[in-house]
Amino acid sequence: KRLESVTVRSVRGEEKIQTDCLAMSGGWNPSVHLTCHLNARPLWRRDLLAFVPAAGAVPGMRAVGACNGSFSTQAALTEGAAAADAVLDELGMGGARSDVPVAEDAPYQIAPLWAVPGKGRAWLDFQNDVTVKDVTQAAGENFRSVEHMKRYTTQGMATDQGKNSNVAALAVLADVTGRSIPETGTTTFRPPFVPVSIGAMGAGAADQGFKPRRFLTSHGASEERGASQLEVGLWYRAAYFPKQGESNWRQSCDREVMSVRRAVGVCDVSTLGKIDIQGPDAAKLLDFVYTNTFSTLKVGRVRYGLMLREDGFVMDDGTCARLGDRHYVMTTTTAAAGDVMAHLEFVAQVLRPQWDVRFTSVTEHWAQFAVAGPKSRELLNGLLDAPIDRESWPFMACGEVSVMGVKGRLFRISFSGEEAYELALPAGYGDSLFRTLLSRAEALGGGAYGMEALNVLRIEKGFITHAEINGTVTAHDLGLAGMVSAKKDFIGKAMAHRPGLMDAERMQMVGLKPIGAVKQLSAGAHLFAPEDPVERVHDQGYVTSAGFSPELGHMIALGFLKRGATRIGDEIRLVDHMRGIDTLCEVVEPVFYDPEGERTRG
Repeated sequence: KRLESVTVRSVRGEEKIQTDCLAMSGGWNPSVHLTCHLNARPLWRRDLLAFVPAAGAVPGMRAVGACNGSFSTQAALTEGAAAADAVLDELGMGGARSDVPVAEDAPYQIAPLWAVPGKGRAWLDFQNDVTVKDVTQAAGENFRSVEHMKRYTTQGMATDQGKNSNVAALAVLADVTGRSIPETGTTTFRPPFVPVSIGAMGAGAADQGFKPRRFLTSHGASEERGASQLEVGLWYRAAYFPKQGESNWRQSCDREVMSVRRAVGVCDVSTLGKIDIQGPDAAKLLDFVYTNTFSTLKVGRVRYGLMLREDGFVMDDGTCARLGDRHYVMTTTTAAAGDVMAHLEFVAQVLRPQWDVRFTSVTEHWAQFAVAGPKSRELLNGLLDAPIDRESWPFMACGEVSVMGVKGRLFRISFSGEEAYELALPAGYGDSLFRTLLSRAEALGGGAYGMEALNVLRIEKGFITHAEINGTVTAHDLGLAGMVSAKKDFIGKAMAHRPGLMDAERMQMVGLKPIGAVKQLSAGAHLFAPEDPVERVHDQGYVTSAGFSPELGHMIALGFLKRGATRIGDEIRLVDHMRGIDTLCEVVEPVFYDPEGERTRG
């Protein structure tokens, strides 16, 4: 019996074929009309295919008519009839042929219309508002390459990467330049033209792949000396350098602090942000982003600066050195290096695009080391090719030096309160320079010091870090209102003078020293009047930084206290519930050590 009936249906997602034929013969006949009825034994699709004759017996798909490029009615009918005859011949059913009807056979002419002429705008790229006129103008300006035209007009640079415009835009460019579309070429498509999976974006974003580590050039030498590493941003910095016989970090820290105060210490400060700024309007840029004036800074000198956000709160602080008439190097805190760079980019591109100034981050270009202590100049003079003295290299001086023929930079600045310098050489010399500095420092009775000692040294001097400039304080709160110039405009000036930010009731930075039975102080503790209950409504301030001063022999701290500048000498209660600390403190000036700065100036 011939195959007469087939049922096709889905059963639990599997395609099955059923037939009512008890026996099959005669092969597969595509001319038989297949109907769906009855149910018989199940027959898999692979079983049915077994009845298909050998390859070549079954005709393949044939393209005729318009899809084959024949657009007239007569051509479509003729090709269709010829294809049908060929199929019948292959099936062995050839015979009489039907006559092809006579129909319209006019030649079909097609011409591209990439833009409709008219006075209105002919849009191409609906995301970036590119028109035919823009592409034509690009060609007229000799931006004839597709990539040049793309950048001249921004066609295809939106999120669709030209999906709604690229073909038409390239065709318009081809017409204008007298080329074919293949000669004109195509642009490079970037994501998200081709979708990128979230998995690909997050590949490797685990452990160190998610949070990479940045090592200093001194890292190897620090590890050899058993330094405990502290993460600062993504940088790993030495916290302290233990020596034999020292059983805890405090002993190491105290020794390092005293080596700086009595002899000389070396600390890697390469993580501080360094931004090279050059151009005729470099001074204008600095005057605009700093509260104080930098256009008056002389070549070969350094100045401390304060930077505000647009809302008037302190953004960052740091030094800026003038190396030439149009050349400055700005230093930022480690934590804010990226934010300050983005801030400068915004100023240069949006607020003052007419200024001729260029800048780039050079943080990782230089290995920079602080050499601090009364013997710091003695150490450097044994290393520099040309010795220095106090007269030729006074406090806040800077300039070019050379070390064994290698050119570098020397800045006389101090974050410790001692006579100190920062020596910078290209990063490739960082490891050998650090080892050389350490060997010379140890020969003079000093050595390396880490972040713990650095923190104690700067608290003793009342120097601020981002523990103090936490985004909620103003120059007035820090006692730095004198750095806010009244003679020039700068970012944040107007907002900084809002009544709320000048209120005498605001918290101001003070120093604290213990006078109660408990001598321990802690960062994060809150301050209360001695007679008030320890409740939120009576909160008077908080502690930002604390540490033990081996120079003074007791704990010291910096913090913010309501009307703090007027309460020097008052008693205040310090409470830290988490650490179980409750003690009395005396409010003092924030500079504990050498308030006149005589040791710094040498």
